Amino acid sequence: MENRIALINGKLITPFREINDGCVILKDEQIEKIGKKVEIEIPEGTKIIDVKGMNVSPGFIDSHLHGAFGGSVMSGSEEDLQIMAQGLVKCGTTSFIPTTLSASWNDVIQSVNCISRAMQKNFQGSKILGIHVEGPYVSLEQKGAQNPEHIYSPKPEQYLPLLEEYPNIIRLTAAPEVQGGLELGQELRKRNIIAAIGHSNATYQQVLKAVENGYTHVAHMFSGMSGIRRIKGYRISGVVESTLLMNELTTELIADGHHLPPSLMKLVLHSKGLDKVCLVTDSMSAAGMGPGKYELGGLEVIVEADIPEEFEIPTQEDNYVAKLTNRQSFASSVSTMDRLVRNMVNFVDLNIRQAVQLVTYNSAKIQGLEDQIGILGENKKADIVVFDNNIDIKMTIVDGKILYNVI
Repeated sequence: MENRIALINGKLITPFREINDGCVILKDEQIEKIGKKVEIEIPEGTKIIDVKGMNVSPGFIDSHLHGAFGGSVMSGSEEDLQIMAQGLVKCGTTSFIPTTLSASWNDVIQSVNCISRAMQKNFQGSKILGIHVEGPYVSLEQKGAQNPEHIYSPKPEQYLPLLEEYPNIIRLTAAPEVQGGLELGQELRKRNIIAAIGHSNATYQQVLKAVENGYTHVAHMFSGMSGIRRIKGYRISGVVESTLLMNELTTELIADGHHLPPSLMKLVLHSKGLDKVCLVTDSMSAAGMGPGKYELGGLEVIVEADIPEEFEIPTQEDNYVAKLTNRQSFASSVSTMDRLVRNMVNFVDLNIRQAVQLVTYNSAKIQGLEDQIGILGENKKADIVVFDNNIDIKMTIVDGKILYNVI
């Protein structure tokens, strides 16, 4: 039996254009028709929902997160992944890529195995697109909140069995300059796995070699990466400058109102262009949970809203961030995708359409999934979010099923 839903009277954000007084017809798990309401004939028996002028866009995609709503990727628990999936739809996220941390190799395998099993189940929430392995192949100098006890160089005898057994691994973040990092990039390219530079102390010359050996993306811009340094008086470019310069590299922003000031986010967008940047939460289990003490990869963290006076965004009582207990480094974010979009509109001067592109089409294209998700278009997946101009989520639809609705 066919299941049809028509969303009418919305501002459709495709996200390449806006269609006022629009209509989207969903048939089962796909988008059947999209356009102006006056131009579309709604089949008899269709469930009609009047969204009353609100924004209708593709569902948000989060390609880098470690936990949310009390659930942790590293717990190795399907229940935790279910908690995450069901919480994320309330924030407009219709699909996500659970991300591991630097940990004992057995813990990494356990988490990857758990995510792989969970992908076969319907959690009635946000969909798991695949697995993102971040660490343990990163730089100690740029470890950030990665546990230094579990950071080491990549060895084929370790990672090849993992990649062979779990084809659901679709992204791996590493420091290409560490011993074995370039060989790892070559292997990832052969397997069509996105190789991302992250937690890296590489120089410009090392980034060039990384691109030649399979690396195409850069994780969380400005966080855990080298910048310009001086060696014997000579200025040497780092990952920051290389990413801004090289068209071959895409990147991502943690736009939580803490990790980056608006000026740096504007710099990235100005340098890279709107089409080579996506937004990620990089969130931990405390996302959506409020302030307090938490744990991330064996490290103690504190979640609070305190911001220095010198920062470009003022303290907001409801906008928290996770920090290591010495408060010298962030420890993931505790943000959700709706806040990222809101921040880009309120603080970075993007319009809603541009901000939506950063969490829909761009996220899908960087991962090579734009033929399925990230666009309001016929025959695409019926993953849709409805929200007002304050980016407050009112409805989330995943695979044609309404999983969250407060209209």
